[in-house]
Amino acid sequence: MKFTLEQEVNGSLPFLDVLISRKDDGSFSHQVFQKKTHIAQFLHAKSHYFPAQKLGVLNTLATCALRIYDDRLSEEKNHLLNVLVYNGYNRRQDLKAFLKPSKGPKVKKDPNDRISGVHLPFIQGTTNGIASILKKHNVTSTFRTLNTIRSSLKFVKDPVEPKDMKAVYVIPCSCGTSYIGEIDRSINLRIKEHIADIKHERTRSSALAEHVEKTKHHICIEEANVIAKISHFHHRKFREGIEIERRSSNLNRDDRWKISSYWILALSS
Repeated sequence: MKFTLEQEVNGSLPFLDVLISRKDDGSFSHQVFQKKTHIAQFLHAKSHYFPAQKLGVLNTLATCALRIYDDRLSEEKNHLLNVLVYNGYNRRQDLKAFLKPSKGPKVKKDPNDRISGVHLPFIQGTTNGIASILKKHNVTSTFRTLNTIRSSLKFVKDPVEPKDMKAVYVIPCSCGTSYIGEIDRSINLRIKEHIADIKHERTRSSALAEHVEKTKHHICIEEANVIAKISHFHHRKFREGIEIERRSSNLNRDDRWKISSYWILALSS
């Protein structure tokens, strides 16, 4: 493997976001480094984002300039202000971003002192009011956009058959009851295991086999269906327990994860 090192050009060498230049007296100066492909495109003032998020962009640019530049800072200020105007911001108002730079890294708070908050989709004119009400009750709010570039792009990966995913599934019986299960492998493989358990009458290890032996009912293996595609183990186990509670007529044994009584009340309401 070959590595390409940055070469000094006209006494200057870029390192990450910093351009280091050699002075005539042998000392070094620092300034913000931008590639030739940089187009000065940032979060536009009229974009549908929460105002605090747009202000964060301005503060980041200002703080970066103040921390890196050791001379010619006024030139960088004028440059950034022109960039902000290009992105729809008010030159006079947004000068405040340079007057109130970041005070340095934030001190980490004790996790026990954290206040629970809410994560809201941002809808201009609506979310603002909700956030103001929550703030009065000491509840913090964070926001996300409804439409993103990622959500607009087509998913290019080949579709995966649901029964080949980690999921919670249901297998109905001809008597109207059903069996709820979860699997971290292909559900098709798990169904084959259920069929083998029933065929070989493995009643001690299989609730389905035990049900068939006692009732002689037909297990509708061909109607097995995915309830939810969940990759996380704990989430999958909890969802399995919830689905079992929702279906009082089930064939499951009492070997699932226990669901809080509060959840049971909510599911039954």
